[in-house]
Amino acid sequence: MTLSIETATTDAGVVTVELAGEVDYATAPQIRETITNALEAGGATAIRVDVAKVTVLDSTGIGTIVVAYRIAREMGVVLAVVNPNRFITRLFTVVGAEELLEEPTETFSGKERSAAG
Repeated sequence: MTLSIETATTDAGVVTVELAGEVDYATAPQIRETITNALEAGGATAIRVDVAKVTVLDSTGIGTIVVAYRIAREMGVVLAVVNPNRFITRLFTVVGAEELLEEPTETFSGKERSAAG
């Protein structure tokens, strides 16, 4: 399977980047290009990376999203990962990037995090 990317922008400047499929080494450049274009277009107040339909997420994919998060933050734009499943939430938690998740999750309690760490 490949990656499909759909974008939508609200009047308030919130850009939703909906990813569907595999987020990995082969598809990371597409994600980088999409987010870069949203930032360079101007007017974006926030970027929401919707991962509800992601079937594969590897370290390159996570790294691409983390770098985009840092660049967006430097530009004054909030970037958040939304609609993660339990597996994606765990990946972001394990790599120490859970601050990218839009909402704090109860998927892992402090006790479970301690045991996993």
